[in-house]
Amino acid sequence: MSPLVYEYEGKGIFRKHGLPMLDSVLIESADEAKAAYDKIGGTVVVKAQVLSGGRGKRGLIKLVHSASETEQIAAEIFARDDLKDGKVKRILVEQGADIAEEIYLGVLIDRSTKQLLAMVSTEGGVEIEQVAETDPEAIAKISLPIDTEGLPYMFFEGLDSLGVEGKKKNILAYMLSKLTKILQEEDLMLVEINPFVFTSKTKPIVLDARVITDDSALFRHKDHKAFASRLERYGEAELLAKEADIAFVKLEGTIGMISCGAGLSMATCDLVAHFGGSTANFLDIGGGASPEKVEAALYITMGQPEVEAVLINVFGGITRGDQVAEGIITALKKKPDHVPVVVRLIGTNDKEGVKILSEYGLNAYTEMEPAIKKVVELVN
Repeated sequence: MSPLVYEYEGKGIFRKHGLPMLDSVLIESADEAKAAYDKIGGTVVVKAQVLSGGRGKRGLIKLVHSASETEQIAAEIFARDDLKDGKVKRILVEQGADIAEEIYLGVLIDRSTKQLLAMVSTEGGVEIEQVAETDPEAIAKISLPIDTEGLPYMFFEGLDSLGVEGKKKNILAYMLSKLTKILQEEDLMLVEINPFVFTSKTKPIVLDARVITDDSALFRHKDHKAFASRLERYGEAELLAKEADIAFVKLEGTIGMISCGAGLSMATCDLVAHFGGSTANFLDIGGGASPEKVEAALYITMGQPEVEAVLINVFGGITRGDQVAEGIITALKKKPDHVPVVVRLIGTNDKEGVKILSEYGLNAYTEMEPAIKKVVELVN
């Protein structure tokens, strides 16, 4: 699942770094539309905040000229129920622009070369994939070492290849330099402006923002962590798993699954299906998991409303059986009304772990198949 953020969130990042932006107001209902228009005035653009492209073609971006028209269009967009994104929850009401020229600008991490790739095209406003397919020469590409400071002069040759000259060349080189810095400092995977425009007076303006964040860098960016796009992308269990640094994938079954190691976890899911059950999640606590991590994993798994029983399958190498048992019991004590829990425990300190569980009243299996058969029987 790509960590793409809403346009207004991407613009928030750009604004923090001083890029040239228009006045805008974010609204969450049609009732707020008139006040938003009154704050901006003149010609405004009503822009639905969704994570998919092609908004203009789908009637999700509209140019309006009055408060009443702004309210009407906002109400129509909020009422739409035919979108694959689901209902629109937010609209950006933005100042209109006197557009004379549209440019595409983007910087991304190129995984194939392990470098930064900056791209610029004078055919902005069109989907860049379409330009790449029909007229690849219209896109200038500049590769840079991933940790380099992208200074403006580094983009001159690419801009020259497109015939960009004078003041515009300097502005676009500066913008590419800024986007490179933003991508690096904000730990982003992609930053894209389409279109970046020049007005009739050659004033530069950022009209759109497409930004992909890196979830593994969230600990350095608390503002990214709070993005609505992230909170809406993941369910509560997934967010809790990310907080606990646990590998978790939501599935559609009724048996909560906890295991250690990706291979064992996948084999567990397969065997559950083989014996007639279905897993509600894939959850890998990893090697050397602490009691606290095991406790968090069980809390997350039991917290899913569709889970009717939990299977814990641990083959301990660097993961200690006694610590797994301690984490299980701590979690179960905090939730006395928990669903049935079946444990298979073998490996390092397994005897100690089995004893701890037994003293609590929970018998652990040492073989995999009997444990899986038992949990499927409990659910069925």
